Amino acid sequence: MRKADSFRTISRDIGISPSTISRVLNHPELVKESTRSAVFNYLRKNNLKLSKQNRTHTNTIGLTFSDPSSLFTAELISALEKKIADTKYNLMLFNLKSRRDVYEYFMEKHPDALRKIDALIISSSTLSQTGSEFFSSIGLPVVLVHSQCPGEQCILTNNFKGGKDAAAYIVQRGYKKIAFVAWEPCDEHIRERYDGFTSVISIPDEYRVTSTLSAEGGYKATEKLMSLPETPDAIFFSCDAMAAGGVRYMMEHNICVGQDIGIMGFDNLPIAELMGITSVTQFIDSEVSMAVDYVIQRIEHPDKDYSQDEISITPKLVIRNSLR
Repeated sequence: MRKADSFRTISRDIGISPSTISRVLNHPELVKESTRSAVFNYLRKNNLKLSKQNRTHTNTIGLTFSDPSSLFTAELISALEKKIADTKYNLMLFNLKSRRDVYEYFMEKHPDALRKIDALIISSSTLSQTGSEFFSSIGLPVVLVHSQCPGEQCILTNNFKGGKDAAAYIVQRGYKKIAFVAWEPCDEHIRERYDGFTSVISIPDEYRVTSTLSAEGGYKATEKLMSLPETPDAIFFSCDAMAAGGVRYMMEHNICVGQDIGIMGFDNLPIAELMGITSVTQFIDSEVSMAVDYVIQRIEHPDKDYSQDEISITPKLVIRNSLR
């Protein structure tokens, strides 16, 4: 079926003019959401991808992220650049800032940017079903890292297992008064790590502390915990950046980490190795490698059928000297 014939068929079936259908596919930001959804739903149900044949390859892979100051984001970008260095592809970065919804970001802020990339890696952001259908309709392969969307390839960390293993190890090392530090606002990563952690040991209310996702946030959370009448003898931080802030607090107050108090992080970023913090590795390099291999296959073999799976990576403890 030719594209013009397809437009007429869709127009007849859903009662939207061919010109509006064309606008949905080429300038979706100019069309109201209900109209876009109607067109995308029709395309998905009838397995139509009308714009794929018109995409011009740019040899560029996009990456969305929300916090450029995050140590995790820096490690992710570094791993991506390392992976694609030996390919013909370049990396284009999209800073969502305070936004979480990738589709809304592109529709409202950068609709033309989608013409500049051949595929999109979505990191720690959300992709709605409407967004998934839109990207499919324009022939743009996507893969999600540390996030989920039905019908898309998703590469995840088993955060529950990571939290559970962390708690089991801390208990094994003989600690009794264990605190849990999380970032705010709470998200699914924190909830999964906390659920795994508390499947091993319960945490008293006063030992559950939240703060900003940064070294400064970790410092302030530690300050709060260490001002309690009965201080913890070990602190689990939900990420290495916050754990680094905790270590800094201890150093400034002449508290010996690994002897006077135990500290553990999550992510196994370079700062954890530098400061000797026991952590939980997410195997970022492996996750990135799988994501890049997947989208390149989709770019270079667009007519092949691909399974959309949820791949869960089991994290692993990395033992250093921050616990006795």
